[in-house]
Amino acid sequence: MDPTLTTVAAGFGGGAALVGWRARGREGRARTVAVALSLLPVSIGTWYLAMATGWALYAGDRVVHWGRFADGVLAIPLLVFVLSLLADADRTTTATGMALGGYSMAATLAATLTTGAAKLAWLGVAVGAFCALLWVLFGPLSRSARDSADAAPAFGRGRNVVVALFLLYPVIWVLGAPGFALAPALPLLPARVTLDAALKLGVPLLVLAWLPAADAD
Repeated sequence: MDPTLTTVAAGFGGGAALVGWRARGREGRARTVAVALSLLPVSIGTWYLAMATGWALYAGDRVVHWGRFADGVLAIPLLVFVLSLLADADRTTTATGMALGGYSMAATLAATLTTGAAKLAWLGVAVGAFCALLWVLFGPLSRSARDSADAAPAFGRGRNVVVALFLLYPVIWVLGAPGFALAPALPLLPARVTLDAALKLGVPLLVLAWLPAADAD
């Protein structure tokens, strides 16, 4: 087992316990938001443990830790689901955003596993899906939050923080071996762990701090 990744997994386990503790006592819609947020550190911690125990794919001479992408397929839709609840969005908008988020990450995995023209093609698909997701977040979801008297004021702040962190992931991907290895000497593992912690621990704790303990359905 990789001791560094095992330590990171244990840290996210502790973080999951902290988010769960902060989520206690919620009622109504706030309870659903809290449960969804609690799953984020559980998911990333599980996949770091999987990576620590050697779960990987091989693309030529490269080792691809696909667990990070599997986490993204779950985590991005969960975050969209939370933002949709905060915006009091309809089911169609919620489902569309969740599907686009998961599909964008799946296409990124395909881009990671391929080379040459196929890599660029899959990257284009991933970027297209991500841009469509941004349209959902700043278009229909934002309009729903403005139109609903019951929309939580945490939506706007939560959306902005989530999108800012989302935009950092492609930068790390391009710089590292999964992308185009533009900066292979940089310590990218600490950057990935820091970004994961900010998105999957920091965001849940912030949203729970902003969200009233009881929020009507």
